[in-house]
Amino acid sequence: MAQENNEQQRKAAIRQTFDSVADAYGHGGCRFFHSAGQTMATLHALNGDEQILDVASGTGAVAIPLAQRLRRGRVTAIDFSTGMLAQAEARAVSQGLRNVDFRVADMTALPFPDHHFDHANCAFGLFFVDDMAGLLRHITSKVRPGGRVMISGFCGDSFMPQATLALDRLRRYGIAVPEQPFGWKRMAEPEQLHALLDAAGLTDIQIVNKSLGYYITSEGWWDVMWNAGFRGLVAQLGDRLDDYRREHLAEIDTLKTANGMWLQVDVHYTSGLRP
Repeated sequence: MAQENNEQQRKAAIRQTFDSVADAYGHGGCRFFHSAGQTMATLHALNGDEQILDVASGTGAVAIPLAQRLRRGRVTAIDFSTGMLAQAEARAVSQGLRNVDFRVADMTALPFPDHHFDHANCAFGLFFVDDMAGLLRHITSKVRPGGRVMISGFCGDSFMPQATLALDRLRRYGIAVPEQPFGWKRMAEPEQLHALLDAAGLTDIQIVNKSLGYYITSEGWWDVMWNAGFRGLVAQLGDRLDDYRREHLAEIDTLKTANGMWLQVDVHYTSGLRP
């Protein structure tokens, strides 16, 4: 019972973080989420009439470009953050899309029958759970035989060295930074990805790496800190937030070149077929 309560508390904290960042998610310094989503949509080989499940859809970074490519098909997008889905729905409406449905759901308990979709997609979502292979098997179960399941995650030196400097300073402020703060590193290497998809029973495993980095300002980096996964840690600073922000932005100013400050964003797109 205690373990179950801890898991529910962890999910609630993640949900609260994403609800709080939803309005600015994917904008400014965080625009890599949308470019990564566009790239993922183009990697799906589609006929245009498929039924696709998009898991951990967020603001629709993948669901919307997928829907644009489906002339007769449909995207079903799920997320457990109502704030994120509200942004996704607004974007879909603004683009006149009628072939994408957004539903509030827990990705560890998908409310669909087995073999229901032609393909499934999970962008930057798998590393939020402890049992990544179990979640991937669950997603795969919703796909028909012969369908492709695709996941994405960060890899390489993404967000470095800025992220290391940010977390080191948070520790000096007494914030309890997790021992392994970058969950995505559990699925960043080719051997990890092959093992993960093998465990989910997927075959014909393909890995595509893309570098999606760009130059940003110090304020752009703060967008990443405040409007993405760091928010839960940074918000713990309370009335010390302004001091931390000033000190951290001063230290990363030293990383600037004539073109600005480079934000390293490396993404892997890994897919496999359901036999």
